[in-house]
Amino acid sequence: MAIKRLAAFAAVYVLWGGSYLAIHYVVTVVPPFFAAGVRYSLGALVLFGVAVVCRGQPLPGWRHILNAASTGIALLVVSYGVVYWAETRVPSWIVSILVSTILIWTYLGECFVLRLYKWRARVLLPLIAGLCGMPLLLQGTLTEDRSESLLVGLAVLAGSCLWAAITLSLKKIELPRSYIQTAAIQLGAAGGTLLSISLICGEFSQLPPAGEIFAPGPVLGMAYLVLASTVIAFSAFHWLLARESAALVATSSYVNPVVAMVLGIVVAHEPSSNAQLAGAAVVLGSVVLAWYLQWPAFSSQSSPDKAGIADKDTRDRLAAIPAQ
Repeated sequence: MAIKRLAAFAAVYVLWGGSYLAIHYVVTVVPPFFAAGVRYSLGALVLFGVAVVCRGQPLPGWRHILNAASTGIALLVVSYGVVYWAETRVPSWIVSILVSTILIWTYLGECFVLRLYKWRARVLLPLIAGLCGMPLLLQGTLTEDRSESLLVGLAVLAGSCLWAAITLSLKKIELPRSYIQTAAIQLGAAGGTLLSISLICGEFSQLPPAGEIFAPGPVLGMAYLVLASTVIAFSAFHWLLARESAALVATSSYVNPVVAMVLGIVVAHEPSSNAQLAGAAVVLGSVVLAWYLQWPAFSSQSSPDKAGIADKDTRDRLAAIPAQ
């Protein structure tokens, strides 16, 4: 069992961390919204096959399907679709650091909007620390136009804020009991929507020749996103949620950007500067600080039973995320 746990953590840490580099290799050849649409559509087909064919799970009702589809579109199109677009303009490792701030926005939403925890001045520390690191992180990206770099950074941050808001709202939405079916419906709805957006934006006419699309780089990148990131790491994530502390499983959210940063700089030779690396350290530190401040709040404000309820709430919130 220990080997299984180590393998599951390795899958969640490394495979999800490597998804940003895989996106980089795909969007360097294929337009971003088309790439995202194909990835999510293929992932939906695989997960539907696992849920219906392999496990024999009955299909959910229409209300659950519509709820899952709408949240999938909001999460993966509006919030996460911008990641594919951003990686055509800035290094993948910078995008991964910005996405990791989802934990900060979720934490602040739980304190100030849902009021799950008593407000303390220290709640603002992660936000302040993260904001201090942003200018350094976005300094000197791939583009010479600093205004475009700033726009890309703000777009990814806005998508992360929206992801956190939608994830918190999922507590009040009835979704299919099977997390695999939920993810499959979310991925399918997002994939179809993104392909429609791609068609409207004229990306279909911008597709390169078939020889370039089916070159090793984009093909292996897409296979990685569908199989390694969406299926294997996703399954390992939920397997861990059923057996480990939600706080421990949640550490993947700040390990993934470190893996993405190392792979982006070392493997893809993406540009980086000392200032950017310092900014990345500050932002990641703010994410770790958010969890450090959050989890003691569970034990200090509640009895053991209530702490267990808080942990379950966090499991539900983490389980709402279908895949990186």
